[in-house]
Amino acid sequence: MYKIYQVQGGDTLASIAEKLGVDTEELARLNGLMVGAVLSGGDYIVIPSKGNENSYFRYYKVKKGDTVYGIAREYNLDPTQLLRLNGLGENDVIYPDQELVLPNNGVFFYVTGMDDTLKDVTNKLGASANDISNQNDVIYLTTDQLIVYKK
Repeated sequence: MYKIYQVQGGDTLASIAEKLGVDTEELARLNGLMVGAVLSGGDYIVIPSKGNENSYFRYYKVKKGDTVYGIAREYNLDPTQLLRLNGLGENDVIYPDQELVLPNNGVFFYVTGMDDTLKDVTNKLGASANDISNQNDVIYLTTDQLIVYKK
């Protein structure tokens, strides 16, 4: 599973990786960044959870000519949600060999926005609040929280 992390002032990929117990190179690759990239406070990056198997998400290697909107259409995803899942902004560019995170078949996700309610999340995911809470460790409904639901 993956989580969204909001970069704090002074954070580096190495300091985030150490703090969260993940590999710096994997963190850079996952977010399409160089290991020494300069991060700005308030940015969002995708953090891989620890564990061997991931039944929720997989990697997609970007091919020449791919666009976020084309990938989203091919996999029946909301382009804005796909961008947010991958820590990308609307004006960010993807490039060949970059790896994006996509949900596995049967997995639905939602990255919360400002003022979202539990009802908004249940409507977006098409699931009951009980089902969603059973599949997510913690739900705060803060902006940019990744919430998943696997049918």
